[in-house]
Amino acid sequence: MKKLFALLIAALLWATLPAQVYASDKDVLTASIEEYYKSLPQAKRDYKIRPRPILIQGAMNIETDALVRSLKKPVVYRYDNYLFIAGTYRNYPIVISRTEQGLANAAASTILAIEKFNPIAVINQGTAGGSDPAVHVGDIVIGAKSIPSSAIYTQQSPAGAGVDYTAQEMRGVFAYDRVDETFKRRGEFYADKTLLELAKRVAADSTHEFTSVTGTIASADWWMSWVDYVNFLRERYGITASEMETVAVAQICHNVNIPFIGIRVISDNDINDEDYRFDISDRSQKFAMLLAERYILDVLRK
Repeated sequence: MKKLFALLIAALLWATLPAQVYASDKDVLTASIEEYYKSLPQAKRDYKIRPRPILIQGAMNIETDALVRSLKKPVVYRYDNYLFIAGTYRNYPIVISRTEQGLANAAASTILAIEKFNPIAVINQGTAGGSDPAVHVGDIVIGAKSIPSSAIYTQQSPAGAGVDYTAQEMRGVFAYDRVDETFKRRGEFYADKTLLELAKRVAADSTHEFTSVTGTIASADWWMSWVDYVNFLRERYGITASEMETVAVAQICHNVNIPFIGIRVISDNDINDEDYRFDISDRSQKFAMLLAERYILDVLRK
């Protein structure tokens, strides 16, 4: 009865929120989501469901809440302070992971998810800043590839000479090479071809009304608002959107050979003077679920 009462209260809190929610209301929204998660059944033992689930990730509550609410029979799992919620969608197992923000958290939660849930594919989604004037708030970026935009070599310069941020080249990160069976430097990670093709099909379906572009997602532990530098990164590396998690997940999935794709919705674009909108995150969640549905129907049940 207590759980039922808590669930009803959380639902009422959610229902009373305005349709358009902006930054000043973020704490209220996050609190209601946390109450909702606490109201769900809490797992007493490890996950044992078969077949292997699809893992869908988001860094924050506002990037996972709509996903969780679309599940049937959701159950909360917590491992080493990371949150996972397992359920079904279209009668197929789905695990939603709140990775927390940043590259280290994204990598850690992905490794935990692989060990605890053994996913068959990984979709990392959420919000991102626009790095191209051609993309606008609300646009979906399908990540054909992702890059570590802070993993660079810089040209040496003496003290007092100033900083030339253009004097750099991609250093990359270390990822497993299956041919040489060792870790080698790698500057880009490509999306799984099947997931990428299905994502393009979702985007092309006019019934969903997505504005989308296929491009490159850059990840680094920074919130980059230097427009000149953002423009430089786009010109040097072909970046479409920038955020803080995708490439870390891509790197882990590459290392263990699990199909992966990154999907982002543009939440702000300093190049175009478009301010941050955290409430836009439901669009990437909807896109990710449609992609998961296509993967279930066209690949896993074919």
